[in-house]
Amino acid sequence: MAFPEAWMRELMSKNDIVSVISESVQLTPKGSRLWGHCPFHADRSPSFSVSPDKQLFHCFSCKAGGSVIQFVMQSENLSFADAVRRLAQRAGMDMPEEIDDSRLLAQKHRRERIYEANREAALYYNSLLFSKEGGAAQRYLDARGVTAETAKRFGLGFSPDGFDKLSRHLIEKGFSERTLIDAGLAVKGRKDPSKIYDFFRGRLMFPVINAMGKVIAFGGRTMGHDEPKYINTGDTPVYNKRENIYAINLLKGKKLDDIIMVEGYMDVISLHQRGIDNAVASLGTALTNQQARLIKRYVSKVYYAYDGDEAGQKAMLRGIDILRSSEIEPRVIVIPGGRDPDEFIKEFGPDEFLTLKDASITGVRFKIERLAAEHGLDTPDGRERFAREACRLLSGFDPVERDRYIPLVAEKSGLSPATVREQCGSASASASVSSKPHTGYASYRPPKQDTERLGFEKKLLACMMTSPEAGLNTAKLNGFSPMLFSSEQLRTFALKLLAAYRTGGSPDISLMIAELEPAEAEEAAAAYQESGDIASPMRAAADIIKCIRIAELKTKLTELSQGLSECRDEAQKKELTREYRECFSELQALIKGRKQ
Repeated sequence: MAFPEAWMRELMSKNDIVSVISESVQLTPKGSRLWGHCPFHADRSPSFSVSPDKQLFHCFSCKAGGSVIQFVMQSENLSFADAVRRLAQRAGMDMPEEIDDSRLLAQKHRRERIYEANREAALYYNSLLFSKEGGAAQRYLDARGVTAETAKRFGLGFSPDGFDKLSRHLIEKGFSERTLIDAGLAVKGRKDPSKIYDFFRGRLMFPVINAMGKVIAFGGRTMGHDEPKYINTGDTPVYNKRENIYAINLLKGKKLDDIIMVEGYMDVISLHQRGIDNAVASLGTALTNQQARLIKRYVSKVYYAYDGDEAGQKAMLRGIDILRSSEIEPRVIVIPGGRDPDEFIKEFGPDEFLTLKDASITGVRFKIERLAAEHGLDTPDGRERFAREACRLLSGFDPVERDRYIPLVAEKSGLSPATVREQCGSASASASVSSKPHTGYASYRPPKQDTERLGFEKKLLACMMTSPEAGLNTAKLNGFSPMLFSSEQLRTFALKLLAAYRTGGSPDISLMIAELEPAEAEEAAAAYQESGDIASPMRAAADIIKCIRIAELKTKLTELSQGLSECRDEAQKKELTREYRECFSELQALIKGRKQ
C-alpha cells in the first residue's frame, strides 16, 4: 500500500526510531550509535545497533534491519499498512484519506478497476454455474458431494468454453482489455497479440477472496482428465499467493482457538460443509512467512491436515518451522491410509475427523517421526543416524521442551535417556543461545553469517549510497553491472537508487528503505549503515568490483578444473583448457592490479 511521500516524511519524523525502539529495548550509546540486546534472537552480547542519524536499526548477528516501520512490522507481526497505522496512532496523525500523488492515484485506480473486474467475473462465473451452460460443473459438484448452498457460500462458478466469452462480457461492462490482462482474467494471443483470450475456459471456478471481502484471484479446475488439473491466477497488482490464504474471509468476526490448514480448495469446502468452519488452505503447497503473519492475526495454533503424499509431508516439515518462528503452535493431524481431508470426512464424517484432530501430534513429534521413517530403525546404523539427527534437532530447543522429547528419541533409538540427553548437549554446545527466546516478540530469527560475496555487494551498494555523484560514477566504472549483485534485494534497490539519481534529485534513502518489506530492507539498511564510514567511495567501489570479479573467476576456475578432470572428449578438453587459461590470466592480472 502506498502513502503520500510528504505524509510519510512527517510520520517518520514524528516516530524517532530511538524513541520507538527504547520502549522495548534498553539502548546504550557507544560512538555514533546506540546498542542493545537484539529482540529477535537470543542475544547474549549486544549486537543490535540503532543509528539515530540514518533512522535505521541493524543486528550484526541475525541481520534483522530496516527503519522504524520494519521494526514495528517484525516485533508485532504486522503488515506494512498496519505498522504505518500503528505509528500514525502513536504520533496522533490521521491516516491520509486520499493519495495526492498523481502516480499513486493512477496505481490506486488501476487496483480498484482490477478489484471491480474480478468481482464482475465472479458474478458472471457464478451465474453460469446455475445455468444450463454450467451443467457439467453442477454434475461434477454433485459427484463430489458439494451442495448448491455450499457452492453459493464459496461463490463457486463456471468459466464457459469459448475463447473470449468473459472478455466480451466485461468489455461490455466498461472494462478495458488492459484491466482484464492486469487482473489475470485474459491473455494476449500468441499468434495475434492484438487479440485477447480468456485465461479460464471450461473449468469449475474458485474465487479467492481476501480478508476485506474483495475478490483478488481465481483457481480453475478441469472437470475431466485434462492437464493441468488446476490453473490459478498469477501475481497481479492485487494478488500474490505467498501473502494470501484461501477462505480467510470466512474467519472474519469469529472467535477461534485454532485453524485447520489444508492444501486444496475442495478440502476446505468439504470441511466447511460438514460443520468444520475454521478450515483454510495455503495457495500452493508450501506455507510462507507472509501467510504465517496473516494467520497470527487470528489464532496462535494451527492444525496441519495436508495430503499424505511426499509433497504434502515435506511441505508440513517446512511449514512447522515457519509457524514456530512466528510463535504459532503447529500440530499435525495424521490421516490414515494416505487420504486427503476431503476423502476422509466424506467416508467417515466430521466426528471421526475431529477425533483425529484430538489425537494430533506436535510439530516436533512429527519431525522426529519423519526422521525415524527416513533413516529406518530396523538396523543399528539406521538407529544411530536417527539418534544423531534427532538430537541435533532437539539441541536447538530450550531445556524444558528438549526434555519432553528425549524419552521418545530414546525409545525409538534404543539408547538410554541419559545418552540421548548427553548427545543433545554435544550436538550444540550453545543450544540455549540458539533456541527460540521467549521475548514476547512475534518474530524469531536465528543468527546468520554473511558470505564474503554478500559482504562485497553490501559494500558496493554502500559506496553508491554516499551521494548521487558517487552512485552515478560507480555505474560508469569498468566492470560495473547490476548483475554484480547476486542478491536480488540489493540488485533491485541499486537499480531504484540509480533511477532516482538520474532524475537529478537527492533521494531520501531512509524513506526508500522504510517502504520495503523486512527481508528487502535488512540488506539495504546494512549497506546504508556502512556508507558513512567510506572516505573514498569511487576508489572503494573500483576495488570491490575487482574483488567480486576475482571471486567469480576463482569459482569458475574450480568448475573448469573439475570439468577437465571428468572430460574424456579431446576436442572439448582442449576448449576447456583454453577457457581455463584465459580465466587464470584474467585472475592474475586483477590480483596484480589490486596490489599496485
